[in-house]
Amino acid sequence: MEPVDIVPPEKIAFIAYNIGIYESVQKFGGLITSGKITSNTDVAKVAELLSESNAFYDAEMISQLVNAMLQQQHGKNSTIKRVTSAEVSYIISQLKAAGVSIP
Repeated sequence: MEPVDIVPPEKIAFIAYNIGIYESVQKFGGLITSGKITSNTDVAKVAELLSESNAFYDAEMISQLVNAMLQQQHGKNSTIKRVTSAEVSYIISQLKAAGVSIP
């Protein structure tokens, strides 16, 4: 794994936010494709199913997804140009250290 320099706070927030999005999409997608969530599922049941669902975290995949999204914004003023898998791994470890439930 490549070394991580000091990560600016805005980049930490951006990566952490995208890790959360990645997790949500993964959980919702799995529940929808398995038929556990349908148009008739009530909100309380959806929340219960989400709390019981697992997600996997792959720093390389997350960094590639985020970088693909950033490329779509090419030419627009963006503070963040690129994220590395090492930065994503670092943020995941920091979230775990802070008590965020990430397997």
